[in-house]
Amino acid sequence: ASSFPIFDRRRGVKTGVWRTVMCRQSANGNMSVMVQIAPLEEDKRAELTGLLVKALTSDDAEDLKITSVHLQLNDGVSDAAQPGAPLIHIHGDERMIMPLMGLNFEIGPLSFFQTNIVTCALLYERALSWLCPDPKALVLDVCCGVGTIGLAVANKCKKVVGLELVPEAVESAKHNAAINGIKNAEYHAGKAEETLPSLLPKELAELGEDCEVCAIVDPPRPGLHKDVLTALRCCDQLSRIVYISCNPDSLVEDVVKLTSMTHDDQDPFVPVRAVAVDMFPHTVHVEMVLLLERKSRAPVPPPLPPKEQQAEGSAKKQESAAEASEKTAAAP
Repeated sequence: ASSFPIFDRRRGVKTGVWRTVMCRQSANGNMSVMVQIAPLEEDKRAELTGLLVKALTSDDAEDLKITSVHLQLNDGVSDAAQPGAPLIHIHGDERMIMPLMGLNFEIGPLSFFQTNIVTCALLYERALSWLCPDPKALVLDVCCGVGTIGLAVANKCKKVVGLELVPEAVESAKHNAAINGIKNAEYHAGKAEETLPSLLPKELAELGEDCEVCAIVDPPRPGLHKDVLTALRCCDQLSRIVYISCNPDSLVEDVVKLTSMTHDDQDPFVPVRAVAVDMFPHTVHVEMVLLLERKSRAPVPPPLPPKEQQAEGSAKKQESAAEASEKTAAAP
């Protein structure tokens, strides 16, 4: 048992130390651990660190294959630490390796990475097959995390530009491009709604106005900021968007904004195909992948049958259902 108590967040109390533990396991079995604690005086933190490292590297924990341990200090009420909360590396490697789609990704304790590694590969393969960029295209990777999707498609396009809010993830994305020998990808830290509107014209000027643009977006649960949606919609060269979403509600809201007709935009996006991916088995949550294309380029759907045929088909279905019901009732 630990001599350090569990954190108590109640108003007027805020005592104790231990808060949360986050573990990540890679496909090769190695595990990284981030322990969140309340701030302590330096001597007390050194004592806690020694006890923690000893416990996680003991013979009893050998099967866990822990290769990296970090401490995160958080004095707030919520366990969701504020950006810039102190992060201290106390044991092992600073980053862990995650193999995915033939590439190796180094991720830090705060970097976003899909939790279900096996299904993640299937999701990304489907998303990239729908993105299908031209070899001379610019691919925008919005909310790029550590660069997984963009780096996986980099060999199929002219250039990848990634946007990400978390600076640590951007540094990881740049490092991941380097360790995989990818030179046509660059990454920018900051809010996408502030970065994209100014960045996009510069990229188009560099690559040429006739350059095709494709975008893949993988936002957090609240979805995309309205300024990001406006920048994407107003880019005439942007031909298709692959939207990956962990929240169907915000996905619907964003798709409405991308597809609704306005007086100054006669070529909105239209949804073409979608698939749900069961990233979280035994829960009600699924990951959604949706392809949107410009209305002028999207395939024309087959025409609906005439109303007479629809009414006739409906009547036949009702008759068949009634016959089946009669047979069931007559059966002994």
